[in-house]
Amino acid sequence: MTCRLTSAQRCVLADCTRAAILGWLLTDPDVGQQARRLESKATSIAGFSFSRFAKMALAEFGEAYRPRSVTHGILFPLSIVEAFALAADIELEMATDDELASAGLIAAYSPYGQPEVCSRDWRIHVAALAALGLSVDCPTLPQPWRDIVREKLRPFRRAVAAAAASVDLVPAE
Repeated sequence: MTCRLTSAQRCVLADCTRAAILGWLLTDPDVGQQARRLESKATSIAGFSFSRFAKMALAEFGEAYRPRSVTHGILFPLSIVEAFALAADIELEMATDDELASAGLIAAYSPYGQPEVCSRDWRIHVAALAALGLSVDCPTLPQPWRDIVREKLRPFRRAVAAAAASVDLVPAE
């Protein structure tokens, strides 16, 4: 099944993925204080720069860090670099159906991955979820949404890890 999403719906899904990883990092019991400091550094008079925050977060926490929830034992389904790569793929219209479906699960279930209700992006968010067969009042899933996302994105996660490893092998000039 090919997912047909508009450009606006793809942008909102990418934003939801970015907001989710940002929210999880800011509330992480281990690195939350450092993440809030990075968020402050990434904010200027022009507003918050996600790309600046992403670079600092990767340097501070490492590519493989997975944010934790305040609830014991619950981790965000993707590492920092995987979440950034997923959002970039969606925005650049390179995302596969599994990537879009996983971003939809993040947008539907992650407490930080949704736009404000009744905001200008809310209708687009709801329409994107509907196009993916999801809803804002989704019934409970047979397993946690985090496990579904990790399983669906296994090949994607391997590709991101391989790309990150190949970048590390290139000598700096």
